[in-house]
Amino acid sequence: MKNRRLLIIFTTALIGIFLWLSVNLREQYQLVIAAPFSVDEVPEGMAIRTPVPRSIQLRFRGDGWRLAGLLLGPDLRVTIPLSSLPQGSRTITVNEIIERISISPGVQLVDVKPDTVAVWLDHLGEKRVPVVPEFTVSFKEGYGQVGTVLLSPDSITVSGAETVLERIASWKTAATSFEELKAPLETMVPLALSDGPMLRCSPSSVRVRINVEPFAEKVFSGLPVEIRRLPPNRDVIFIPPKIEIVARGGIRQLASLLPVDFELSVPYERILADTTGSIEPEIVPPSGIQVVTRRPEKLQYIVRKRL
Repeated sequence: MKNRRLLIIFTTALIGIFLWLSVNLREQYQLVIAAPFSVDEVPEGMAIRTPVPRSIQLRFRGDGWRLAGLLLGPDLRVTIPLSSLPQGSRTITVNEIIERISISPGVQLVDVKPDTVAVWLDHLGEKRVPVVPEFTVSFKEGYGQVGTVLLSPDSITVSGAETVLERIASWKTAATSFEELKAPLETMVPLALSDGPMLRCSPSSVRVRINVEPFAEKVFSGLPVEIRRLPPNRDVIFIPPKIEIVARGGIRQLASLLPVDFELSVPYERILADTTGSIEPEIVPPSGIQVVTRRPEKLQYIVRKRL
């Protein structure tokens, strides 16, 4: 008895939904679809140098049933053969787009954005440019990156209109996030898409390697400070003569480091400009190493004439 009651309730609900759809889908609605857009049949040795959108917005009007059929049917794509456009000022208009869209009776295309696309050509060229990583990286507590991010290949070939290639000095990867890393990472990352003129990249992705190790700290003592650009007739004596630093980095990298791997220096011009009698040395650590503390923070100094 209970099962029969549930069946009646379920059947009644289905009938109600069907009736609601039957009534409401007879009404007129509007539907916006983003359709992939492309231009083909470009003459050999030429390339498009004006911005061509990757997709266009098509606004349709019709009753609900027919618009639903449009949504559930094959994906709409708009491809314009360049040979179909008039010679000279080649501009794709709404009319060219409407001619290449097959829609059922009762559905009307009422708007296209953009409504025109200018297609100007230039000679096809190639250019080799470096790849720039566009990453955000975070690490598990106690872990960190050792060394630089490695890209393979580190440069790519970009082909397109020569006038466009002149403005390209590098190419970014797609914006990518790597979170909570605690082990070395090696993965393929696609290159960023061109947001303007029609350009092609070869290859279209690069291999990324990020070396991740457990981090530790190590003390390096007795590091001398060099004076840069010291005149031959001057001497500078630091008090104390050497400093100690605490460095943080990957365990294996720290184990192989020596004090001479750190560059500590002060430009002589800074000493001349100083009025306090003490100065903070500049420290350049090896790649991937961070200086956490230094002792002392500043050094007193004495400048004297060389005998």
